[in-house]
Amino acid sequence: MKIVLARLTALVLCLLAFANTNLTNLGNPANYQRFSLPFYAQPVAVTYDPAMVVREPASLSNASIRATYNQLERRPTQVLLNHLLAAKGQFQLNDYLFFKLARTTLNTIYQGQSPRAQEITLYKLLIDSGFDARLTFRGDRVFINVYTTEDLFEVPIIEADGRAYANLSCVDGDCKGRQRLFIFNDHPNPRGKSFGFQLPSWPALAEQPVEKALSFNFHGITQHLKVTFDKTMVDIMTDYPFIHEYCYLDTPLSPTLSRSLLPQLERYMQHMDTQQQLELLASFTRSAFAYKEDNEYFGRSKPMVPEEVFGYSYSDCEDRSALFFALVRDLLDLPMAVIAYDDHLTVAVGSDMPGDSFNYKGQRYIFIDPTGPRNSSRIGVVPPGYEDKSFTVIGTYNQAK
Repeated sequence: MKIVLARLTALVLCLLAFANTNLTNLGNPANYQRFSLPFYAQPVAVTYDPAMVVREPASLSNASIRATYNQLERRPTQVLLNHLLAAKGQFQLNDYLFFKLARTTLNTIYQGQSPRAQEITLYKLLIDSGFDARLTFRGDRVFINVYTTEDLFEVPIIEADGRAYANLSCVDGDCKGRQRLFIFNDHPNPRGKSFGFQLPSWPALAEQPVEKALSFNFHGITQHLKVTFDKTMVDIMTDYPFIHEYCYLDTPLSPTLSRSLLPQLERYMQHMDTQQQLELLASFTRSAFAYKEDNEYFGRSKPMVPEEVFGYSYSDCEDRSALFFALVRDLLDLPMAVIAYDDHLTVAVGSDMPGDSFNYKGQRYIFIDPTGPRNSSRIGVVPPGYEDKSFTVIGTYNQAK
């Protein structure tokens, strides 16, 4: 009997301890503060307990970071996290946009002060969201690194315990030339999930429709279009980390652009056969936009998703390929292969039509360069100057089932 009572007492004490921990994490609802945060064009309602805020560590070391993290363990951070996760679901944010929302929110809560405390707090939120994250530090800066299985470029990567971690604190490029960083010893969630950067669908944020007039040359006749794209999607990509080339092509048109552009192109293509339809789409991507290399226009490499081609004054071969790929997929649903030369990206379409072609995994593809020649409507030709050059197929699209 005494053993049973002892076990019951222990169980009650454990339940009370768990309840007290939950109450600590949730704070006091009477103290909650609320504000509306502009995230791109979307107002986001935020609720948090000011008691979650921790002091800025005076210096950075394993001991000082651990002390700050341990403070956060006893603070009501769950209040904010619950609302951020709810916003992630409501607005269909991917992991990276969720991270950006959390960082923007913390900057408001900390009033732009205590950058090291902000980063450690953000790290804690990511850990509690289920991600495997590591902290690194040097001098007066602390950096958040997340485990990811996706390909990233121009983002610092560290390898630890057999996993690759991307430095989210350096995606804006301000960490170039830095010396080796120290890794915070503690690793709270070593089996945490991978962090995602791809955009298989756009978030459901408030639209910023922008109208744009375009003209293009189709078999010597000038055609005119007036389209509306979503500036919110262009803004999202302004400082987005560089992901694999194929991911830019695989990103869809926004609902705004789809509703505006696709019906107009469908009307043009209504009485055409497949070859004429492909000629029309190639003519559109070749001549409706002005060409300029990224380094000349942006001063850096800037791959674009299809939406961005409408948001900027110039685009190059990667960008035209992304747009052409999206148009063929959405309007014709034909197999495609994305072809990478050393200095050029282009597209080939699965077809038995005559023209320059190659076979890949049992499918015949004809070359259709979305970039040029500018005023040509001819398809089935290897890009001029690349007739004898080797290429790599970096991705394919098969018809929707």
